[in-house]
Amino acid sequence: MKKRIEAIDALRGFSLLGILIANMLYFQYGDITQNTIDPTTWWDKGAFYFTKIFVEASFYPIFGFLFGYGIILFIRALENRDLKTRGPLWRRAIGLMILGVLHISLIWDGDILFTYGAGLVIIMLFIKRKVKTMLIWATILALLMMPLFLVKTDFMTLAESEKTIAVLASGTYWEVVQQRIGITEDIPAVFGLLVLPIAIGLVALISFFVIGPFVLLGMAAARTDFFSNISGKTAILKRLVLLVPIGLACKALLYWDHFAGKLLYGAGTYMLALGYMALFTLLYLANHESKLSKAFASVGRLSLTNYLMQSLIFTTIFYGYGFGFFGELGVAIGLVLAFTFYAIQLFASTLYAKRFSIGPVELLLRKFIYLGKG
Repeated sequence: MKKRIEAIDALRGFSLLGILIANMLYFQYGDITQNTIDPTTWWDKGAFYFTKIFVEASFYPIFGFLFGYGIILFIRALENRDLKTRGPLWRRAIGLMILGVLHISLIWDGDILFTYGAGLVIIMLFIKRKVKTMLIWATILALLMMPLFLVKTDFMTLAESEKTIAVLASGTYWEVVQQRIGITEDIPAVFGLLVLPIAIGLVALISFFVIGPFVLLGMAAARTDFFSNISGKTAILKRLVLLVPIGLACKALLYWDHFAGKLLYGAGTYMLALGYMALFTLLYLANHESKLSKAFASVGRLSLTNYLMQSLIFTTIFYGYGFGFFGELGVAIGLVLAFTFYAIQLFASTLYAKRFSIGPVELLLRKFIYLGKG
């Protein structure tokens, strides 16, 4: 079995920290807009703007890049074993969508797994394309995404209705599940079954536009074996780190109510993602033997399991059927909880990785992909 590239695992683990911090506003409030959350103390305001500027919308592209990189490595692994690629790829997409549906229905509706599974259906068309073609399409998709910033100030706003928020805050588990899957007296179940194929097709198309730019960039990077000799690419990484201050400056224009400000904010989310990847990789290369670097890699190897655990734990903490702290603790406390729980994941993942090479959810997905033979 080919040795894993630890720098990729560590970067994936780092991206999960950012995803958790970004998701905390939604876990706590069912929304990510300032008017709804209304932070009043200086520490809550500071935590809110830290999340919006330093984190939000700049970590899911990192995960997308690594997803694309992993697709190419997955294809190579299949080819090295003289296995067909089409079947396992389709089962990987279907497996992610199944996990996503279960995640949305039973745990939390802010899911990304279904998005990646649905997006993979279209992304498969690019697997055999040239690197240049991938880069061109990544650029086209990124430019096509820019107009969305003219429509919404809060990137990928996840706003819920007042009725839904009330259910999250005080409803039973079954009431929350019902509102997630859309079971109401007004919408018959047969209607949902009829529109499901259309909905999946639309989600696949939208997912392709949302995650496509960085997934294709990751695929192109994998085709050139960018991380195989990453220690020899420090000059490129150092230049990309310059995007961090530029991206932060652009994202600081979040509430400039002008089309230029919104476009700059959108560009800033992408630039910051690239800058963060370069900065973390440089730090990893300088400290790759440290316990912390190894812990980040352990979290990354268990990314599916750790991601689902984040949802399970924090919905239990905040939702009415759990401890019921929905909207009560404040943004700053939520940020502290995110860092604390991630520290626990670093420790637990390190212990787990000493005995097992793959996480439990990852193992289930692998069994499905290889039909129990992998």
